[in-house]
Amino acid sequence: MQDFYSFIQNRLTSQPWKPALGAGLAIALLASLKQIGLFPYLIAPLGASATLVWMVPNSPLARARAVIGGSLVSAAIGLCVLTIFSPTPWAIGLAVALAIFAMVLLDVLHAPAGALPLVIGISHPEPLSFLVTLAASTCILVGLGRLYRWLTVPNSGLKRDL
Repeated sequence: MQDFYSFIQNRLTSQPWKPALGAGLAIALLASLKQIGLFPYLIAPLGASATLVWMVPNSPLARARAVIGGSLVSAAIGLCVLTIFSPTPWAIGLAVALAIFAMVLLDVLHAPAGALPLVIGISHPEPLSFLVTLAASTCILVGLGRLYRWLTVPNSGLKRDL
């Protein structure tokens, strides 16, 4: 039990609550924008995106172009594939596979974006409003994440990556 207590105490000294709170506030903002009618969708994979942007901001999967570009590429492919084919399990699988392939090819791999074709296959969103909401949401997440790093970590070393 002492080892567990020491483990938790050591983890808490790194203050993981600060970026976790930032990520939670960003998602609360996006949910509020949906609640007041500015956004028609609250897109579930953005919670995983927020985790990467705040908790591991120097990860290749948390780069601005990966979060924004990967999400938009994956969603566009999901919308196209699932418009051409009905959203059967095989079509959804094909959409995920093509989205991952395209993200790797374009160097915008963002793991949470791989879930977007599933979200599209399940929810059947209106394509244009879904893409606009996704673009705005990912830009807000990345922008707030960058602002948080700039305010809390002097010389954080975050490079421009768009």
